[in-house]
Amino acid sequence: MRLAIATSPDVPNLPPGELALVSALGQHGISATPAIWSTPECDWAAYSAVVVRSCWDYHLRSTEFLKWIEHLEQKHVRVLNPPETIRWNIDKRYLKDLSARGIRIPDALWIGTGDQLNVAETCRSRGWHSAVVKPLVGATAYRTERRREGIVAGPLIVQEYVQAIETAGEWSLVYIGDAFSHAVRKFAREGDFRVQQEFGGSIELANPPDPVRAAAEKAMAALPCPAVFARVDLVDTGLSVVLMELELIDPELFFQLAPEACERLAAAIQAALK
Repeated sequence: MRLAIATSPDVPNLPPGELALVSALGQHGISATPAIWSTPECDWAAYSAVVVRSCWDYHLRSTEFLKWIEHLEQKHVRVLNPPETIRWNIDKRYLKDLSARGIRIPDALWIGTGDQLNVAETCRSRGWHSAVVKPLVGATAYRTERRREGIVAGPLIVQEYVQAIETAGEWSLVYIGDAFSHAVRKFAREGDFRVQQEFGGSIELANPPDPVRAAAEKAMAALPCPAVFARVDLVDTGLSVVLMELELIDPELFFQLAPEACERLAAAIQAALK
């Protein structure tokens, strides 16, 4: 079996943490090689399957990215996570779906294309201290802002700012093959709320407390489509645990902190492709 691990031009040979996955797949008899998703001359039909892992620019070219996914389907190339999962997860309106299924998320408004919202009036009317404004398609805190005032125009999601992220940090629970694998706790640098390492955040391997684990399990059970790998991002406010994101396209799985998870993912990929 020949498999492509789809990546982006910035990391054509895969990030360091992902290279172990190639080796683990080899132990399962699967020949895996990196391939840049946006390369026009790539013969994707030559692969048995494509695993989307580090396509870190997909949110900047989402229309092109989705056309590529459709192209793989037309060529009858298996895709992991599955195309229906990717299409559902690429737009942050998936959070509205999960909220309707009983998953607790920060209070939020979804602003359509051409619509505007007064942030100060919204915070006042909804009792928010401040708001977080994000594009509907985004990754790694792309164009994510904390706002208390001003006019914003859609398409956007505007959420209540969860103050606890500054003190309690954010939990990321990794699931592989529907089973919990490991978790990390992420903290923003002083004066910031973005926990990503690109913005000076820090991470540590940690065991999630029972309420956090239960909230993650509930979110995974609410998925409308299958996922071979997933990352559930949550914040424990002290009063409740809220889902911040459910990453199903190309989530960082923190293999550098939990190298044994590479073997778990390789086995899950093999099982999914049988």
